Amino acid sequence: SDLRAADEPQPTYGPAAGVPTALSPLWSHPSAGSGAPLVTTGNLVTVHDDTLVGRDAGTGEERWSYSHAGTPCAATFFADRLVAAFHGAAGCSDVTAIDPTTQDYLATRQSAFADTMEMRSTWAHVLAMGPDRVEIWRDDLVRTVEYGAVEAPQEAGMQPRSGCTILGGDLTDLRFAVTERCPGEDTVRLTVSATVPADNRQPEEIDSAPTDADGLWIIDVTDTAVLAVRERGAEWTVERYTSPTEHTRVLTLPGAPARAPSADTVAGDDGQVRWFDGAATHAFRVGSGEHAWTADGTTGPGLTGGHDPTPTTTTGGEWVLVPTADGFSVLDHGTGDHRHDPAVERRDDGDDRVPDEDEVVGLAQVGDILYERRGGAVYAYKMIAD
Repeated sequence: SDLRAADEPQPTYGPAAGVPTALSPLWSHPSAGSGAPLVTTGNLVTVHDDTLVGRDAGTGEERWSYSHAGTPCAATFFADRLVAAFHGAAGCSDVTAIDPTTQDYLATRQSAFADTMEMRSTWAHVLAMGPDRVEIWRDDLVRTVEYGAVEAPQEAGMQPRSGCTILGGDLTDLRFAVTERCPGEDTVRLTVSATVPADNRQPEEIDSAPTDADGLWIIDVTDTAVLAVRERGAEWTVERYTSPTEHTRVLTLPGAPARAPSADTVAGDDGQVRWFDGAATHAFRVGSGEHAWTADGTTGPGLTGGHDPTPTTTTGGEWVLVPTADGFSVLDHGTGDHRHDPAVERRDDGDDRVPDEDEVVGLAQVGDILYERRGGAVYAYKMIAD
């Protein structure tokens, strides 16, 4: 691997909270991956083959880069560090944490995974999930949990079950939840366990049982409940589970969604979680799980304007920017009422702004710069507020 540092530490920016009335295109760069663009407090990070490139938030110019022998599997920014997993000798096995401000190595680890991985994180922990295995790491990449298929199956009795296929998962700093299909069970199992058990090799289950669902995909996890999309026969709903066998209907869906909840289709903030089902964005209140609003005709889960994930900072929460086939819409955060569509200037490079039909358009923000991922590239816009 090779870390090429910037000439000086990178600046940090708080997200601008002003409601944009116009978006002025700045530049674009090709970038692999999907979902929301990867950002830190001072950089946009683009993905090119085996290299992560940290770019100046405003100009898009390259400031630093990190290269690895394998291609990236997944990455996330939490606890002021960038954590990325790369393909290695055992699937998505090679994990590195760097400080994007100073470009210092912070930690590395190796864990056997499948060739695909999804990450979800709080500000203190990250959940790495493959089709048969879950691990949770602290910000120093020390593992607190391994769940599912393990590297040392000879350690009898450590894992509660074997041979299961994981459908989805999410976490808080106290607990995590997974849904899985297990041999000999006719319905999907929901398991809730401690994020930091006494022994990182042995999950500490809080509750686990088969549900009544034919399919179950997690939208959000809190310290008291799990919000999930449930398939039962021909019926599709969003349910709030307080245990695997106790749940309350939150929303009835018109049919099978085109997109299940995942890191690409779920976004939000401390008070709201949003899921893009392939045709509409559904917003739910964190904690109660109550359905807040649905916006039809969107192309992604949207961005909470001005939201800062740093726990010591409370910003945003007044408006949501959602992508649409024609551009963007500003919605009221609490009600989903349409406020306005920011004017988007056209660039001269032939960009027609129309995403692929089955694409999830991801949004991110650094300062007053908006980033939009679509069509294999990230587009930057200056957000202009009155």
